[in-house]
Amino acid sequence: LAVHSLSGCPRATSAMKKAKLSGEQMLTIKQRASNGIENDEEIKQLDEEIKELNESNSQMEADMIKLRTQITTMESNLKTIEEENKVIEQQNESLLHELANLSQSLIHSLANIQLPHMEPINEQNFDAYVTTLTDMYTNQDRYQSPENKALLENIKQAVRGIQV
Repeated sequence: LAVHSLSGCPRATSAMKKAKLSGEQMLTIKQRASNGIENDEEIKQLDEEIKELNESNSQMEADMIKLRTQITTMESNLKTIEEENKVIEQQNESLLHELANLSQSLIHSLANIQLPHMEPINEQNFDAYVTTLTDMYTNQDRYQSPENKALLENIKQAVRGIQV
């Protein structure tokens, strides 16, 4: 209680001795303090980079969502097209079957009718026979002879029973 300065206080001297730092210890503290300042700048820079990366990731995620949407739409369109193609294939098969039936009916109906310069109709000469018939009907003016007129009338009678 009687001591008025720190220098005379026995407790203060021991605390002062403990509080004295060597030059090396002071240098270490200064380095830590400056490192803290540098780390603060690094932290700010890292925060900025993280922010940029988050923005980039958000943009990439948005792009990925757009791509997924486009892919889903394209897959849906592809399925629709495939279904339409199946329907068209079934229609084509049906039409080909009907054409085959008509061809057989025509061959059967015209089996006894001999066209000039042709063998009787059969599956092998069917196309040539139909081409000749088409020519005869579209160019009837060239086939004005009584024989050809009778032949065309016989063909008309033969194909009347065929239902299309």
